[in-house]
Amino acid sequence: MLLRSKLVAVACAVVLVPVVAVQVMAADPPLHLGEGVAVGARAVADPAVQIRQATSSYYVTSYGQPDALEPWEILNTTNGAVVRTVPRLADKPDEAPTLLGKYVVTPAAAQITFRDIATDAVSQVAVPAGATYQGAYPGGVLLSRAADSSLVLRAVDNTEKPITGLTFGDPVILDTTSTAILVAIAGRLSVVDTATGTATAAATLPANPAWAALTPNRVLWQTDSNTVGWKQGATTGTVEVPSGVPLLTVGDDLAVPVPESKQLTKIAVNGGAVTPNFVTGVHDAADLGNGRLLVSAQSKVASVGADGVLTTVKATPAFAAQVSGVAMSGARVVTADYQPDHGVYETTTNGTTWSSLSLSNSGKPLQLEGTTLVTYQAGIARVRGSGGDLTFPATDEVVLGKGGKLVSHRTPDAATAAVYDVATKTKLADYPVPFALADTSVWKVTELGVLTGKDLTTQATKTIAVASGCTVASDRVNGRWALLTGCAGGNQVVDIKGPEAPRHLTVGTDAQLGNGFVVQSAVGENDAKELLVTDLNDRGFAQRRYGPINGQAASFRADGAGGAKLIYADTDARPRIASLSWLAADPQVGPDTTAPVLTSASAGERLRDNTSLSFEWAFTDPQDPNAPATGVRSYDLRIQQRPNRTSPYGAWNEVPEWQGLRTTGASYSAAPGTDTCWQVRARDYAGNLSAWSTSYCSEVDGVAPVAVTLRISDRVFLGTPASVRWAYKDETSVASYDVVYKIAPAGAAFGKWMYPATWQNVQFTSISWTPRLGLDECFMIRARDVLGNVSAWSTQLCSMAPQDDRALTSAGTVTRATSTLAFQGTTSVLKANGAYLTKTGEAGLRIALVTINGPGQGKVDVYHAGIKIGTVALAATTTARKVTYLPITPFRSGAVKIVSTSTAPAVIDGVAFLRI
Repeated sequence: MLLRSKLVAVACAVVLVPVVAVQVMAADPPLHLGEGVAVGARAVADPAVQIRQATSSYYVTSYGQPDALEPWEILNTTNGAVVRTVPRLADKPDEAPTLLGKYVVTPAAAQITFRDIATDAVSQVAVPAGATYQGAYPGGVLLSRAADSSLVLRAVDNTEKPITGLTFGDPVILDTTSTAILVAIAGRLSVVDTATGTATAAATLPANPAWAALTPNRVLWQTDSNTVGWKQGATTGTVEVPSGVPLLTVGDDLAVPVPESKQLTKIAVNGGAVTPNFVTGVHDAADLGNGRLLVSAQSKVASVGADGVLTTVKATPAFAAQVSGVAMSGARVVTADYQPDHGVYETTTNGTTWSSLSLSNSGKPLQLEGTTLVTYQAGIARVRGSGGDLTFPATDEVVLGKGGKLVSHRTPDAATAAVYDVATKTKLADYPVPFALADTSVWKVTELGVLTGKDLTTQATKTIAVASGCTVASDRVNGRWALLTGCAGGNQVVDIKGPEAPRHLTVGTDAQLGNGFVVQSAVGENDAKELLVTDLNDRGFAQRRYGPINGQAASFRADGAGGAKLIYADTDARPRIASLSWLAADPQVGPDTTAPVLTSASAGERLRDNTSLSFEWAFTDPQDPNAPATGVRSYDLRIQQRPNRTSPYGAWNEVPEWQGLRTTGASYSAAPGTDTCWQVRARDYAGNLSAWSTSYCSEVDGVAPVAVTLRISDRVFLGTPASVRWAYKDETSVASYDVVYKIAPAGAAFGKWMYPATWQNVQFTSISWTPRLGLDECFMIRARDVLGNVSAWSTQLCSMAPQDDRALTSAGTVTRATSTLAFQGTTSVLKANGAYLTKTGEAGLRIALVTINGPGQGKVDVYHAGIKIGTVALAATTTARKVTYLPITPFRSGAVKIVSTSTAPAVIDGVAFLRI
């Protein structure tokens, strides 16, 4: 049966309301320009009829569009006569009626309706309280009752029959015949005789099979993707089948449809013999449940049994193809059929000739932009471009950009999509959704109120001010116009080339953006669905209507070559082309005379702790109301430097490799102490060149650390342990220290500076040690920062412990004593004038005398190498230990002599010979 009646389309109304900077639209509706020009029909000599439902007595076919509101026809499997019609469901027009035996079955929550196809008598089978509906069979329903763990058959007259031989569980009906039900419960297959309710076990499997069937003499079930098990009486076996194909039964054997070759292959269950051309030219097939198949093949609907002989049920005469999808690019028209194989065909002669693309398209609308076509077939989205095919899972989001040069791919719910070059099949970038592709550019609202376009070929960018809250969807940039949604004040139409100011336009969800126009579905007179076209080039948003149209989601498309035309499917599901010659010309565009403007730049921290410098910048090319921005093309960079802070800056250096840069950053390595200043300028594609920016400077730290603390124990230290401490500061940070030392043993000068390995490049800031008597010890420290700037060595930090009084020889009246106040606990008391202490071979340039001073103490003269150095008085009001430093002399070596010059006692505790 051919689809002949016109469609009455339903859709939500959409309103276009210009709000800003446009003239007020007249109250009259837009002009209706009638239908477009019909594309020449493509004849289908052997229609690919789809068999939607079939029993041994009746079947339902579908010739085309699921939106058709004409009723379903139920036909006789013997002669193809129409036995009864069933209205389509308004909300599910493509859902065919369910046929079981001689009934149309309609399940509901509390009862199941059985309508006798021949007599139209209706039986209502109730689901009693406490029972659960588990499915229907040709004579009634299968119920379960958990309360008593029973399974029953409830016939169309509402009488019940218990099922015996089944273990209680959740039954799944896998197949039915006029006398039996094939039931699976937790992997246990059983055949239930509907006359007696007796269940006979067929097989026990790990789980319920994906497919199983009853034949006149066998039970068949699929055990895995390429194996079918079977049972006939007490005999069982298995047979190999192709993987991933639908399975049918013919006689007691299997039939496998091969869509690519349009043939049925028969497979003998017992032995596996294969008959490859069992039936040829097959479009569709369905089990009749009596050992025969109903096929759509060779220009007819026919039944076939185990002998492979077709018995004609009804001829299917040739008709003009109806389409489920349309697309157009210039003179090329591509359509996808409604029929089961959804074949894809094209014409460049307005239908005078058609060519098969050997493809099918189902599930999603095909896309045609430029020379690139996207189709959906067998779970694959195929992007057919000049450089070969790109393929993605059909369940993913695949969007072909305007012009057909870019395509995006996004897995379900992913935050980003990958953008590919169709010609080279290479991935160019990942972008967070949403964004739009047009020609070689990606357009995205990158920040609040900014629409940014980036050409992925030239890397040029362009920014346009838009209303806050705007986003741009995947297909909403075309030619000079962008249609943005979610904007404050309503959807915005933005001229991405200038000079038009943004305007507001409200559109429906199915709206498509052509080159200079918007097309969307609308409701016309008598609720017919039409096309509403809005001229974006016209400031008043002039509108026209076309149609009526088919009303499918894929039933209209704007020209993918950018022309002022569109294609749609009419109510007979045949393509028509509407030329939009009434569209206004593009607004006049002036030349871009505005240079790019710097929006940000940074050379990082003013003082850097490393020698690697970097400079980054960003420019925008301003949009002039009367001239479009051509976009930033390239940048020039220059530097000037000074080697230190006291030197002047040198001349600007325009490094050759930094001229005409396409990047927005550069790096440079500078020596410590160098101060480097950067300047940048930009040019757009019109050749406008900005002035050099202000200077952005960064200095590499060239100053060595400075000491803030240098401390050592007393020059003559009488305690233990002794220590030396230091602290430095730096403009960046101190990295490490070096420490050196030298010593002078008793009677000797200082030796060379020592550089212990464990004291070089260290982080500690102090050293402690136990002094050795008479040993003079000196230290120097220097520091380096993280850049390697090293300070000079510090001043010498020296300390020594004196020699004890017991190291000297006594003469005259001298008493050796002890004292808790004394260094090392001992003293030598000179008790008479002329008494003395002496020691030979001592060297130094200054002597420090350690004494116990107090009331009644006398005086001593100190000699070194026969020369009097000075006199030390020991009298004091209180008794205490004291270090007296005698005057500095030239460095000399010889005996030291400490002589009492009074009769009062003089308590000597120690003596130190300082070498520095």
